[in-house]
Amino acid sequence: MTARAMSITLVVAGFAVALLLAILGVDLIRACRTGPQWKRRLIGAGLVLLMALGFTPMGGCNATAEEGTPATFADPATPAKELSESKGWQRILDAWNEAGEIASGKRGDYPFDEKGKQQVLANLNQAEADAAELQKAKLISEPEAGLLLKDLAVLTAGVQAKRPTEMKMATCYEPVALRPGRDSFTRLSDRLPLLEKLAAAETLHREVAEKVLVSIEADIATLSWEESLKEFAKAEERQKAEKIRDAAKEAAQRLRRRITPPIMCYARALETLPEPKTEQSAARLKILETPAATAALSPEVLRKAAANAQNKQNAS
Repeated sequence: MTARAMSITLVVAGFAVALLLAILGVDLIRACRTGPQWKRRLIGAGLVLLMALGFTPMGGCNATAEEGTPATFADPATPAKELSESKGWQRILDAWNEAGEIASGKRGDYPFDEKGKQQVLANLNQAEADAAELQKAKLISEPEAGLLLKDLAVLTAGVQAKRPTEMKMATCYEPVALRPGRDSFTRLSDRLPLLEKLAAAETLHREVAEKVLVSIEADIATLSWEESLKEFAKAEERQKAEKIRDAAKEAAQRLRRRITPPIMCYARALETLPEPKTEQSAARLKILETPAATAALSPEVLRKAAANAQNKQNAS
């Protein structure tokens, strides 16, 4: 399904749901601000169409940052039932994104003053505690929590390495040996047991997998470069690094396939069919005229496939 078709489907489905809720007297504004992300998107899309048709509810879906957090409307005494509803998960995302920009250098060499640095480190410390609590509440699995904690530790080290603005005039620098290959090997070796466990786990949260795969796939790419492998002077060391890299790559690919929807190449399948006989061409034409084919294929693909089948039939 194309992105345009998915958007149209979302709006139509959301319109039906929003209209039903409006008839039932449900507060649509509150409904489109609370609950899982898919529910908020669905009702929000339907509400936009309702408003375009003249229905004008009080307020709107443009909530503030605090209002837009699903857990804001939950009873503090009631534990979150889904990961997307958890304030702890939102804190992890906020701390992760901020620390990632700082550690990567996107915010410059002096991204904060001393007070700001301590606040970022406190947020990361809270994120680690939140990851442990989410596992305890069974909102994430043990390998998911383990991989999150390992990445948070790396981000903490990256933030610690940045100097505050108060040290701009300092001239003392400690030389740091760059060993991307060995560093990637160490991280992959540390993560591999958890990665393999997560790839085979029955329960999987896509948002968590997306986060932890970023650093893992980056380290796999680093260990695929010849320059990085040259850091392993001994043959047995290089073989061990390549073995860990290949094992991590296989597990990461299995995990990536689980969270990535398959792509159906209908057009390619039709174009690579073997040379048909007359009766095969007629049969293909009948298949292309069925409702299932019409629903699955775009008009351009249908026209091209039908024309090819007709030409083959005429030539026979």
